[in-house]
Amino acid sequence: MKTSLKRLTGVWFALLSFVLALLLFESPLLHVTIGSDIFRKLERTAQDVVLRARGTREWTNRIMMVRIDDFTDSNLGWPIPRDQYGAVMTLLSNSGALAVGLDVPLPPRERGDSTEEVRMIQYLANAQGIIQVIGPFIPSLTPSNRVDPREVDNSLDSVIGQFGIPAPRGHRFPKAPYLNDYPFPELAYASTGVGHISLIPDTLDGVIRSAPLFIDYAGKLYPTLGLALAIQEQGWTAKDFRFEMTEDGMIIRVGTLEIPTGDVGEININYVGTPDVFPSVSFYDILLAARDRNAAFFEQFRDKVCIIGPTVRSLSDFYATPVSESTPGFITHANIYDMIASGHFAQHAPRALTILVLLALTILVGAVAHQSSMRLGVVALISTLILYLIVAYFAFSEAGMILPVVEAIFSLSFAFVTTVSYRAATEGRQKRMITDMFGKYVDSTVVRMMVDNPNLFKLGGEKKEITLLFTDLKGFSGISEKMEDEVLVKLLNTYFTEMTKVITSTRGTVDKYIGDAIMAFWGAPVADQDAPLHACLAALEMQRRLAKINPKIKQIAGVELKQRVGVNTGICTVGNMGSITKVNYTAIGDPVNLASRLEGVNKQYGTAILISEMTHQKVAGKVLTREVDRVVVAGKSEPVRIFELLDVAERSVPEKTKMFLGVYQDGLKAYTERRWDEGIAYMEHAMTYWPEDPVCNLYIERMRLYQIHPPKPEWNGVFVLESK
Repeated sequence: MKTSLKRLTGVWFALLSFVLALLLFESPLLHVTIGSDIFRKLERTAQDVVLRARGTREWTNRIMMVRIDDFTDSNLGWPIPRDQYGAVMTLLSNSGALAVGLDVPLPPRERGDSTEEVRMIQYLANAQGIIQVIGPFIPSLTPSNRVDPREVDNSLDSVIGQFGIPAPRGHRFPKAPYLNDYPFPELAYASTGVGHISLIPDTLDGVIRSAPLFIDYAGKLYPTLGLALAIQEQGWTAKDFRFEMTEDGMIIRVGTLEIPTGDVGEININYVGTPDVFPSVSFYDILLAARDRNAAFFEQFRDKVCIIGPTVRSLSDFYATPVSESTPGFITHANIYDMIASGHFAQHAPRALTILVLLALTILVGAVAHQSSMRLGVVALISTLILYLIVAYFAFSEAGMILPVVEAIFSLSFAFVTTVSYRAATEGRQKRMITDMFGKYVDSTVVRMMVDNPNLFKLGGEKKEITLLFTDLKGFSGISEKMEDEVLVKLLNTYFTEMTKVITSTRGTVDKYIGDAIMAFWGAPVADQDAPLHACLAALEMQRRLAKINPKIKQIAGVELKQRVGVNTGICTVGNMGSITKVNYTAIGDPVNLASRLEGVNKQYGTAILISEMTHQKVAGKVLTREVDRVVVAGKSEPVRIFELLDVAERSVPEKTKMFLGVYQDGLKAYTERRWDEGIAYMEHAMTYWPEDPVCNLYIERMRLYQIHPPKPEWNGVFVLESK
């Protein structure tokens, strides 16, 4: 039970992290906020980054912006004469524009000459698809917004009421008790529709990311300017609209189109791109083109939706948006129109789905961080975050689906950090113990694996193919008897230090020190496909390293050391063995015994390094060897071929060595075929290249003995070693 609870630790931390993320990012399910403004602001900013990273999305290419710019202001002044608005709107309509929206309120004047208005209405008598704007006063943007009907000024219903849509029962659109901007009556009667120009600055940073799709005034819904233009273009009527209330907001259906809105009937603005993405012309250039009768100029407005709006800085009609810190207001309304016309909406993913996905990913990261190595935990965290961010990017760029970004990063990262911190607190002592215990005689890779997998310390083992190495010092018993203990300890420490460095640097594991002997193996606990080769390289390097440190040893003890090495490969049982209180990571099995015997067999052949036939098969072609004999070692009954390890195959072989090995091999063949005279001649010839070679001398003596006392007829070249 306790073990099961411990395994679930990562899950508990993941759940804690997820709940904390919900609290900090103001989860709609919990309706709780704990100083979460900074987190929600980061989330909004991250979503802006995703939008900008997407770049320009596919759009209708039916928009033409008409700028009331500095050029227009310098020629017409501000305010622009109203008849000039009428002239330009009529010119655009007569040029084939599908709809023309004026993002400039033109309310009734309290006093003054009405000549401009009369001319404007006269111009508009020849125009179609003209949309005016209204500016509502919206006291609150919450679903609970209630306006007392007695406080509603419905005096303008006779002016713009013809354009309103009856408000459905229980809708969540904001309500306006009165309008602070509206077209003068004659203009309203001469127009095709009206649209409101309210935008919703984010309360956290003032950025415009949404707008009310409709506002409710005097019991009727009036669309945002972008929707009003789409209504005109598509020819929709009030009867075409259907409203469906949902848990997250409303879905407005018009024709075959579905427009999603949020909690307060807002539409998230899926900006096409930067403010300059839409083509535009100067308001005053239209008047000049009309004066010059430039028909080609007006062709660019055919089948377009035109929006007229100011870009003069002094008018302050600029807003911060995700794509720019200063975007003219009429550009935002153009984006809303294009969303509706193209169907490229932006909406938040269903909260229930988001919660399930984030919860699953957070639990995954927490579980991996708790059960696996730190490296694998980091890989899992980074991989999950990258995969999630890729999904979030494509979900938005391809489907307009908004997924939480910072919330996901926080939830996953916090789960990882808390889980790893817990592991560090609870497992730090054990890891230090393992490192201290094994770091001095095991390769660092092995130590890391042990730290990451404490289960290796269970008593018992597993069968693995490994390569074993035994070393011994020639005549050390006699040397040590004549040496003081302090000198002996210093000598052994110097020798063992250098030999251990060689073993661990080749991915070997030091099993134990036995007097002056060393037992080591390769291939466990970390698997090593080149274990035989690494063991052979270690044996050769140990000989070279001993020759290098012998001058130092001679200074310490007045002697020079010579080393014998035996190497064998085979299936052994490897693992922690011993008692409950003290264990040793070691190997047992017949291959261990043979490796030990081979080290001793060096004495009889005068060699330094002997490897078994099993090892030789795996390193053939990679090292330089010579076959020494076929023997039955003490305590065994099966013969084994043994080889002397001479060097690595990469090094160039001296010509004398090549000649020696060729002649030596001929002599060995003659020996196994009982051609004693030829064999002796070959061995003597070989010694002209390697004088006093002990193996050649041994065979010469053995064959001379066989000349006098031939072996039995069943003899097959195997020599039985009676001693260890």
